[in-house]
Amino acid sequence: MKKIIFLFAVLMILCSCTVKEEDEATKILRSMTLEEKAAQMLVPSFRYDEYISSDDFSFLTKMNEEYEKLISRYGFGGIILFSGNLKDIEQSRKLISDFNRINEENGHLPYLICTDQEGGTVRRLSFGTYMPGNMALGANGNEEDIYTCASIMADELSSLGINTDLAPVVDINNDPDNPVIGIRSFSDDPDTVALLSKPYIQALKDKNIISTLKHFPGHGDTDADSHSELPLIEKTFEEIRDFELIPFMKGIEAGCDMVMVGHIQFPNIDDETYHSFQGIDITLPATFSEKIVKGILRDEMKFDGVVISDSLAMVPIWKYFKAKDAARLAINAGVDILLMPIEDSGDVSMYVSRLSHYVKMICQLVEEKQISESRIDEAVYRIIRLKIDHGLLSEDKEEKQIEIGSHEHHLIEMEIAENAITLIRNNDVLPLKEKDKILILCPEYRQVNSIEYAIDLLIEKEILNSDKNITIHCYHDDLYERSFRKNILPLLKDQDKILIVSSMYGSSYLNSMRASFIDRVLEYSVENDIPSILLSSELPYDLSRFESDGALACYYALGKDDPSQGYAPNLIAAILVAYNDVSPKGKLPVDIPEIILEEGICSYSKKTAYERGCFMTYDD
Repeated sequence: MKKIIFLFAVLMILCSCTVKEEDEATKILRSMTLEEKAAQMLVPSFRYDEYISSDDFSFLTKMNEEYEKLISRYGFGGIILFSGNLKDIEQSRKLISDFNRINEENGHLPYLICTDQEGGTVRRLSFGTYMPGNMALGANGNEEDIYTCASIMADELSSLGINTDLAPVVDINNDPDNPVIGIRSFSDDPDTVALLSKPYIQALKDKNIISTLKHFPGHGDTDADSHSELPLIEKTFEEIRDFELIPFMKGIEAGCDMVMVGHIQFPNIDDETYHSFQGIDITLPATFSEKIVKGILRDEMKFDGVVISDSLAMVPIWKYFKAKDAARLAINAGVDILLMPIEDSGDVSMYVSRLSHYVKMICQLVEEKQISESRIDEAVYRIIRLKIDHGLLSEDKEEKQIEIGSHEHHLIEMEIAENAITLIRNNDVLPLKEKDKILILCPEYRQVNSIEYAIDLLIEKEILNSDKNITIHCYHDDLYERSFRKNILPLLKDQDKILIVSSMYGSSYLNSMRASFIDRVLEYSVENDIPSILLSSELPYDLSRFESDGALACYYALGKDDPSQGYAPNLIAAILVAYNDVSPKGKLPVDIPEIILEEGICSYSKKTAYERGCFMTYDD
């Protein structure tokens, strides 16, 4: 009897293993040719309809014949769309529909329709709801607001037919000199980033939008931009485990779908080198590192979702690595999807030919046994499983269309932005009063539109009257001394208060002409006893650069263009807060270092001027 029970148990185990092997994803995988599997691992861009030069091109906004032939022939895993592809709502829906229709008519698996809709400075829908961006959300700190923000962006993507968001960014911006992450990060604190990314991921999940954590294993602690050069971070595994990896670990626990690996060198984790065709040895970036992708992400962190590379068309990849070697290294490292495997600028016919060759090249690597087919199968299985899990293979796909960039969405994004505005210095100059004669100076013409829009809102709310005594001036063309004396000095005279907008995009700004311009304005204000307010509108590290009587931060500088299009709410919200239409509620999401002045040159010190979490209210 015991023997019968034992044999029955063994049979059941074998049966269960068979069922597992024959799940839907496995059945589909077994039916695919090597070429079909290779194409499934690629997510190319189709940015241009015609490309002659960087100054002479047209974006792809409707399907053309050459791309139609290509996607009929190859079932790519997905496509990535950029703002140039997405001009307006109906055009975008039609373009995406055509990609899907042609793909489906040729019997290919459904696409991952990808885009980078992070919110704030990186967003692809010019006609959608921009949202304030991650650093503003870090200053806001309200998990419900973050959920709402991501939920609205997810609804708008879904309404167009986009099912994959290459977001959220969970890099920790702990280097003020970082040129590419900056306000795309929630904070310089790993626990804060981990906490605030969770509702973002949950919102995408609830809306059935595929989420992507980026840029693994962390792009925050570097002063280099991986779009143009290979950043190098000299940290050990133990150091990144206790810092950079915390948000990724929490994001995996929260159920993120994909992890994007960045082109960042970690020589103290993997010192393997590649002899580039330029004749120099390059330490393998994380994208090509088996120790980082398989060893850390898969084995240590137990991530079993899809691993996607950052764009392989970025300069530091094609500059040093041959395309065939890049594909081999990435796939063998454990990357499942090669994003933008080749650069799409250049002649369209040539690009189509090169993409076709790339598919064949992966097959050749397998035939040459430089990549095992079992590794290809592992990657494609995960991609198919992801598509099944999100209902992309279902015949009953729910198509829900909403009003993109609706008035209701803009009201919500404005409220979220208002709750992020941070007051960190106030010597009885804020809030501004209706009777004050105010000069507002800003560096960008579009910012004038945002400020005027905010003033109109204040008039509507009867906080200001229609004969307000406010002058708004763009100082973009007034940086030189002659123009300053001619155009700015007459404006400065007889003002009650001066509010000057500072837009800092990197550490070079500390010693820029714009910074010198602000210095001259503030010197004049001191000499003439005119109270001054600094509005930090981008990176907040300029808060310690200038000595003003009051200081606010809003974390995103983009101004308002065409009112029929989307717009960034941050600057508008800051003006509303400055006039006390809304009370300042934000808290600094990053430490602000003190500034050292040596021989007329400003730089960051290791001391902190304002600590993370710093804030004031008008009652303080």
